[in-house]
Amino acid sequence: MSGDTQQAQKAFVQEKDDIIQDVLHEEDLYKILGAPRGASAAELRRCYLERSKICHPDKPPFHPESTSAFQRLGFAFDILRSPSARRTYDRASKPTSSSLPDKTTFLGGEHTFRSAVEAILQEFMTGDFVIVRRWLESLHAQYPNLVSEEVVINVERSFIRIRELVLTTRTYALLIYIELGRIHRVQKRLMGLRYLDIVGRARLSVHLVRVTLAVPMRVDRALKQREEKAWRAKVAGLQARGIATTETMGQAGILNDRVSKVLEFIVGVAGKDEGADEAWSTSMGQRA
Repeated sequence: MSGDTQQAQKAFVQEKDDIIQDVLHEEDLYKILGAPRGASAAELRRCYLERSKICHPDKPPFHPESTSAFQRLGFAFDILRSPSARRTYDRASKPTSSSLPDKTTFLGGEHTFRSAVEAILQEFMTGDFVIVRRWLESLHAQYPNLVSEEVVINVERSFIRIRELVLTTRTYALLIYIELGRIHRVQKRLMGLRYLDIVGRARLSVHLVRVTLAVPMRVDRALKQREEKAWRAKVAGLQARGIATTETMGQAGILNDRVSKVLEFIVGVAGKDEGADEAWSTSMGQRA
């Protein structure tokens, strides 16, 4: 291999790392895409494609943070390619003062990547979650022993807890966005059905509820797995130093065991998504 080729490869590796770090640590959605605020829809798409080719986890050379960067890049593009979402973002993210040109606000608070996801979650909770609540209440009336009032209350509380996680940790903001993306895809399929397709609409409506209820279940499972991993590492460390311990793992997750089992029964296969699970594992592993 010639010196020029080695130098070119080294430069590409550095460029990939620079862009991935920029995507991961930048908060402005336009800067995440590498696009100017006045960019046209075509320019936004071009910027997204250029960076996604570099950040894609399957694109060599390997980079341990490429999956997180690729997901984050996709989030920024999804927001800005929607005319209504972009208008809301642009209006809310104007500088608050001339002395702080980079300080922006979004829905009354400091605008960050995290707050953008939180806004989507808030809209979801005050919109589609009403449908979920009604469906749960209907199940409660039909099967009070399975879907008790305790289950309904715990599911509602779990979404509030998820919102808190999004507000406090950037990683959770990204991962919850992945989960909301699963819901959005079902919504698009539902909206694409003919009005008279009653059977199809009924089936997709039930599937939408199941995918929605999968969110707290999947978040709970990921949190418990992470806590168990941390607990096992702690115990192993103590044993390696010859320290005996009878300490047990504390309560983890956002759901108790009973509610978790009920949700698993209701959700069924709608709670499985290998692609999303891989993104969860990668990001949770980086946080461990």
